[in-house]
Order: sequence, then C-alpha cells, then structure tokens
Amino acid sequence: MATSTMWQPQDMQATSTMASSNSRIRRGKTIDESWLFQLFKKTMQDHIDAAWGWEELLQKEGFTTSLPARNFTILELDQQAIACMHLSSKSDHLFLDMILVEPAYQRRGFGSKLFEIAREHARQAGLPIQLSVLKTNPAVKFHQHIGFAVIDEDDHSYKMRLETAAA
Repeated sequence: MATSTMWQPQDMQATSTMASSNSRIRRGKTIDESWLFQLFKKTMQDHIDAAWGWEELLQKEGFTTSLPARNFTILELDQQAIACMHLSSKSDHLFLDMILVEPAYQRRGFGSKLFEIAREHARQAGLPIQLSVLKTNPAVKFHQHIGFAVIDEDDHSYKMRLETAAA
C-alpha cells in the first residue's frame, strides 16, 4: 500500500507573473479552517451534490479530517485569502487533492499559479502528478489544457496524470 505524507507548503512572495504584485503564497493555519471549508463548499457543492448528494456534516468532517489547514498552500491578494491548493505526496507520485479559487477571482491566473508551484515541486521530486476530478467540473478542461491525460474513469470522475521531467 502506498504511503501518504503531506507536501509542506512554504511561505513566499508570488512572482511578478501574478495579476497583482500585492500577492503572496503562505502555508495554511488553523484559523483558515472555516474559510477553506466554505470555499470548498462554494466551489464544489453543486458538483458533489449531482454525483452523490451533499451531506453537510459528512463533507465538513471528511474535509477537516483528511485535509488539515496546515497542509494547504494559500494564495493571498492584498492580505486576503483568495485561493488554495492541497498536494499530497505518495510513494510514486504527487496527488493534487484540490485547487480552489474564490469565484470572483476565477479565470485570472490564480489557480494556474498554484498549479505551477505543484508542478515545480513534482519536477524537483522527479514524480508525476495525479488527480481525480468530477466529470461535471469545468476544471476538467483546465487540467487537459495544461497537459493532464485521463488514465481511468468511473461513473462520476476522471483519474488524470501529468508526467513531469525531473529537475
């Protein structure tokens, strides 16, 4: 069975390719838990509800237990959290659990910036990135656009993989 450890995000200033120079990347904190779950709910509830049904208590407990705030990478703009990513290390790949962006900030490059951090970490580790995405999620097209290929699927989701070149 593959072991799972969490990739540990580092605090850093975002690069000048961001939409604003007033952005930074930081590690999640306990104080972020409520915002993280609310962002997950805001961006994913409709997709999860369509696939399996949304059970608030079950979703919240599963989210906070499986995805602790300290293991998130959070992107801030003008000192306000607007996007996040959770990346897990497996024995033979990195697993991109999620990238979430506040709806008002979507399609402005913030999700791409977080993905580039994940891709760079994967390159340095010499590992591919895998993810699972619901078929109804518009992010499927984003993942395909940046090079992910479908390697498996079930009734509700695609399992996708991106090969990365070692650094």
